[in-house]
Amino acid sequence: MRADTVDRMLTDYRRCAARRDFLQVEITRAEAELERAREHLVEDSVLPGRGLDMPRGTGTGDPTARMAVRFLSGYRPAYMQEMAGDIRRLKDEMGECDWVCRSVNAWRGALSDRERLVIDRHVIGGESYSEVLAAFALAYPGTAVTSRDGLRRIKNRAMEKVYQAAGVSKE
Repeated sequence: MRADTVDRMLTDYRRCAARRDFLQVEITRAEAELERAREHLVEDSVLPGRGLDMPRGTGTGDPTARMAVRFLSGYRPAYMQEMAGDIRRLKDEMGECDWVCRSVNAWRGALSDRERLVIDRHVIGGESYSEVLAAFALAYPGTAVTSRDGLRRIKNRAMEKVYQAAGVSKE
């Protein structure tokens, strides 16, 4: 993994966490809808004009048997195949978001509480050094860190730990 990939994952963490949670809800809804479609597949398929072909000419046919064979051989209408494809795409996207979230959470585990506060608020949250400094002063009153340079040193030290945890060296 490269350092720029780690940086992108850190800045994208919150979006990925929210997207992952939303996708889980969306996948659950889509799977329930697909299950309802499966339950009603036979009833929907035997309605007039839905796949049952009548015998042509003078021959006789057995449309019920023909439809039963189609179902047994795994027949699924196009709309159900599309629904399954949509679910697969949602799960793939959720997997990518989940990978980012798990990675960032693992990297955050290598940090001290002070380093985590700076990374969470400045790198992940996008807050300015002034805002982080105010939050840092509230969280750690009486601390020696009272300047942006002090926060930058903490951030740089924390980023080195993150890069080491991710298996890259800052280049």
